[in-house]
Amino acid sequence: MPWCPDCRIEYDAGVETCVDCGAALTDSLPPEDLGKEPVVVLRASTAHEAQVSAATLRAEGIPAYAGPPDAYIPQLGNPVAGVTPELAVWVPADAADAAVRILSLPPLPEEDLLAAEQSTDPEPDVDEEL
Repeated sequence: MPWCPDCRIEYDAGVETCVDCGAALTDSLPPEDLGKEPVVVLRASTAHEAQVSAATLRAEGIPAYAGPPDAYIPQLGNPVAGVTPELAVWVPADAADAAVRILSLPPLPEEDLLAAEQSTDPEPDVDEEL
């Protein structure tokens, strides 16, 4: 089965180009280049802060992931209702300096964020208007 080397999606036999990015399909999926070991560049106090920070980094071309710093933290035991755990923003180690620099800049105005989202969103929501 053919694969898109960029989107990493498998296609049915006979398809020659990726419908998402237009890349020519290959017979096998190339190995994924993950860069260097991921590191934490931000410890966010809310899920919103973590998601916005990760999205900002991805918009700047830096792969980023927001999630709990540990999948299981035995010393904390069971979480207490109403308490939100800290979330971390992870990036490849070779992009850490650039990520920290980007996250230290003042935030963009809402209008600029919305314009950036709309420029990359092929199907913007109806309520997304400038």
